[in-house]
This record gives sequence, C-alpha cells and structure tokens, in this order.
Amino acid sequence: MKRFCAVVLVVFALACCASAARVERDENGRSVAVPDRVHRVVSLSPNLTDTMYALGAAADLVGITDYTDFPPQAASEKASVGALVNPSLERIVALHPDLVLAVPTFNGAGTMEALQRLGVPVFQFEIGSVAGIYRTISDVGRAVGREQEAKNLIAQLQVREKKVREQYVGQQPPSALLVLSVDPFITAGKGAFITEMIRIAGARSVTDDLPQDWLQMNVEAVLPRNPDYILLMNGGPVSLEDLRRHSGWNSLAAVRQGRVLTIDARIQVPAPVAFDGLEVLAKQLRDAQARSGARLTQNQAQDVREAR
Repeated sequence: MKRFCAVVLVVFALACCASAARVERDENGRSVAVPDRVHRVVSLSPNLTDTMYALGAAADLVGITDYTDFPPQAASEKASVGALVNPSLERIVALHPDLVLAVPTFNGAGTMEALQRLGVPVFQFEIGSVAGIYRTISDVGRAVGREQEAKNLIAQLQVREKKVREQYVGQQPPSALLVLSVDPFITAGKGAFITEMIRIAGARSVTDDLPQDWLQMNVEAVLPRNPDYILLMNGGPVSLEDLRRHSGWNSLAAVRQGRVLTIDARIQVPAPVAFDGLEVLAKQLRDAQARSGARLTQNQAQDVREAR
C-alpha cells in the first residue's frame, strides 16, 4: 500500500508540472513533454551520465546505473537505480525524476512502457558512432536546457577529432586486432563503436570487414589477417602472457614480437570521455610506428654492413 501511494504521489507531481512543459523530439522520433526547468534527471546509461557531466549539468543528475566508470566521481556522488539492462523501476520512481534519459536497446522495453504509464517523461537515445556522440550531446543539451553548452562542447570535441585525423594524413595505417577475451576469443566487428575509434586514431582493425558489432572467432581465422599490433583493454582480462600461453596465438608475429598496445578503456564509451581515450591511442600508435621505423633503419644498416 505504501509503495502504491508513493507512485500515486509521483504521478500527481508530474501532472502538476505538466502545464509548464515543452515538447521535444527524441532520437527515436517520439514527442516528449519535457519540463521547462529540468532539475531531477535519471540517466539509464553510462554514456548519457558522462554527457551530463561534460555539459556541466551534474547538479541536475540524481540517479545513474551501476558500473558507471566515467567520470570516476559519478558512482560515489549519485544514487544507483540498478543495472543498465532492466534497471529498477522502484528505484527510479523513488528519485522523483522530472526527466529520464534512456537507451531502450539496453534498458528494456518493459522499463520504457512502465515509465510511460506512470507519466514520467523519457527521452530516448541511440548510440554507436562518433556522429552519434555529437547528436546525443546536442539532444541532451536541448532536453536539459543546456543548448549553448552543448554547442561549445561539440565544437571542442570536433577540433580534437580533426587534430587526431590530421596526424596521419597520407600515411598507410597499420593494422590492429582488438582482443577482449582469449577463451573464448572475442573481438569487435565493423559495427562496433570502438572499430570506428581505432580507425580515427590512425589504425585499421583487421576485423572491420565483418558485419557484426561483437563476434566470437577462432584464432586460426585471424592468422591470415596478420595484424601489425594487438590491442588489449586496460583493466581487461587479457595480457600478452595470456596470449602466449594459449594455443595458436604465438603464430602471430605481433604476439611473438610483443607488439601489443594496452589501450585506454575510455575509448569504448560512446560519450565525450571517448576522445580522451582516442588521443591516448593515437599517441600510442605514433610512438609504436616510430619505434618500428627505427628498428627497420637499424636492420637495414646491419644488412649494408654485412653486405660489405
């Protein structure tokens, strides 16, 4: 009975402020009645949480999902509403949100339908590309009344992206293989956000021709692709020693020669923080290529001396 009363009170409060609302269109084309002054936002995805912080709107954020790593302070500052997949409706309602930011692909249709029945405004987003990051920043800014901050942030990130791209213009990109897990071997395909980030950083994923976002493969299938570098995620479950211990991986020259880069985990989050990880990877690739060029020059000089 107490729970029912709490839900009724939330619905009543929402009804009272409905007259002071504006209609915005979300990324799924839905018309959403958003309060003129948004002050209690629940974010149901880590990328949306990072976007709120990047826009300077952290004070208006009251709830987030578990395993939100960026920014680091978010997890200790904000209440949790549970997992990214099917978060707790009861926890969301208890925070009395005037707006929920959601990614239906992850949060679940049942959660979306329940919030709609309660009259809680839900602004839905789609994720999966760099262009999508810019769109989401703009849409979050519009939803929470931070349009100018969103424009400024997008401009800053576009400058950073352009600077990274300009560093390897005219150069042949090295090839790379992202290894997220060894047993089973899991990597990213063409549709994965991180595959695009690897390309922008100046490399080419050897699995960028495979249509899936994420896929499980046999190591034998990547041997002919012969990547120049192996990419491992910082804080992830895989190390160079793990690769060398498992059958087949030593057949790759990149593993035998230790051409392994441990990349910044921020690069996998489709949010402003990804650009920090992008810049780190771009520098790692430049440094690795410089070392490779130096070794090649030394080997060529040795060949000349031996020829004499």
